Amino acid sequence: MKTIALKENTFRILGEMKRKAKASSFDELIVELVKRKDNIPESMFGSLKGKTKGFNSEEREFLWKDEYRE
Repeated sequence: MKTIALKENTFRILGEMKRKAKASSFDELIVELVKRKDNIPESMFGSLKGKTKGFNSEEREFLWKDEYRE
């Protein structure tokens, strides 16, 4: 989790938008605003999480190769 600095007026505006949008958090509100503004597809926000199968260890080895590991 990260913290960002906002001017008091910006915070009030976002709070009002959050209330009107019935968003559960500022994060939810900001993500929705960004998606609307830039027309970003849902897939960029983890919408496929749980809908696709994970990789097995052999597939991970092939995809990640040793040179990409820490």
